[in-house]
Amino acid sequence: MASGSATDININLAFPKAGVVFVIEASGPNGQAPAFRLRVTDSSGNVVPITREASEYVHDWIRGYTRWLYRARVTASWDVDGITGTFAEGLTPEQVLEGVQGACDMIRQRFELYKGSVLS
Repeated sequence: MASGSATDININLAFPKAGVVFVIEASGPNGQAPAFRLRVTDSSGNVVPITREASEYVHDWIRGYTRWLYRARVTASWDVDGITGTFAEGLTPEQVLEGVQGACDMIRQRFELYKGSVLS
């Protein structure tokens, strides 16, 4: 990462028809690879656990998405609380921003298509 540069990106990517909001954070101090975090909430801001009971759609999707994040330069894993990971070392803030854009695009490609709630 460039000297003196830090990353602090927060995005709420809402899909009202699907009834979900993806909360994406990418942050890290100068000199460290930024952390990546994704949580899912409902339209009221309540965290949706990543379980089949809460949303079969999100649960089935998240496994492949977590692997796909490698293309956005994020090494990640998921659990019931969401996705956590780290961007690759040495990325510029602009490269991190490109990774976040790709991560958002991949979510949009899937969840913008739903005409009704994906929550159980």
